[in-house]
Amino acid sequence: SSKDITKISTMTPTAGNQQQLLLTALIFVTIPLLYYQWYKTASSKDDTADNDKNPSLASMARRRSSIKPPFPPTIRKMLSACRLAYLSTVDTEVSSSHLSLMRFTYLCDEEDGEVVIMSTNTKTKKFSMLQKQRGVALLVHDFQQDGSDGVYSITLNGNCRIVEDSAKAELYRAEHLKHNPDYPQFIVGDDIAILCVDVTSARICNIDDQVTKWDVGQGISS
Repeated sequence: SSKDITKISTMTPTAGNQQQLLLTALIFVTIPLLYYQWYKTASSKDDTADNDKNPSLASMARRRSSIKPPFPPTIRKMLSACRLAYLSTVDTEVSSSHLSLMRFTYLCDEEDGEVVIMSTNTKTKKFSMLQKQRGVALLVHDFQQDGSDGVYSITLNGNCRIVEDSAKAELYRAEHLKHNPDYPQFIVGDDIAILCVDVTSARICNIDDQVTKWDVGQGISS
């Protein structure tokens, strides 16, 4: 009947109605997507700002030289003035130790912090031992050969690593040679490795047998 035809025609969407429905659906889909994108960008900026204010443990580890306690003035003065130290390494195969007289250079590096630089021939026993065990001890003192005129002896404990990065090794080699210009035979050469000691603790003993301790995690203690 004519009434049924009229009812059907009013229920059937026209082309204009279809476009309006499509536009409405597009708006409902697009607006949430745009909001999500804006929120994600804003959150990323906030996270970056928070990370700058509160650096992660990884970034703190990369900048460990700025968060560990600095060497006490006594250690810095001694390491800056002296050039010779006794290096003790461990022979794990025979459960024994090995002692070497070493020329060293104290450096304050932007990445590594305060370190002690040395060099050694790759054919030496200590080099072989350092490839297996990194724990070392260094003894530095300011006494003369006859034992006079000195004030301090300092034992430094830490980890000695062979510097593998060629650019870093050459930088350290140049500084080491600058500090020990009369001994290039121990510093320069294809078979000369650069060693870097990351000091973790120290014992400072003065002429009156008074001992002061320093630890990388706690700083100075008596």
